[in-house]
Amino acid sequence: MTLRKTLALPVALLIAASSLSAFQAKPVDVTGVWTGTATLSPAQPGPAHISLKQKGADVSGTAGPGADKQQPISNGKVATVKGVTSVTFDVLQTNGPVLKFDLKVVEGRLKGTATMEANGQKREMAIDVGRAK
Repeated sequence: MTLRKTLALPVALLIAASSLSAFQAKPVDVTGVWTGTATLSPAQPGPAHISLKQKGADVSGTAGPGADKQQPISNGKVATVKGVTSVTFDVLQTNGPVLKFDLKVVEGRLKGTATMEANGQKREMAIDVGRAK
């Protein structure tokens, strides 16, 4: 094998690897205020207001129906797998069950569900929030 062929393969692999990394999605930072709707079927949608602060894979902040009615977030995590960013966290409601949020970043919005269990019943809300302007 000639020196040219010996050097060509590693150079080709290096170019291919750098091209691949250029096309990978940039990690999403979910820090900020998100507003939109929370819909508990079959009821009409109500307001949703979520304030998040991301530090690495950890998420903290508050969530509630409005800026004036917020509860702290616990167990907040963000992860990007195969180009899909997921945000999960819990909110302990005042005098109520824990809401477990499971959201995905979809076209710049956080969409998903908030699930609560109480008295052996499970209820689910659809969440759709976008960055506040």
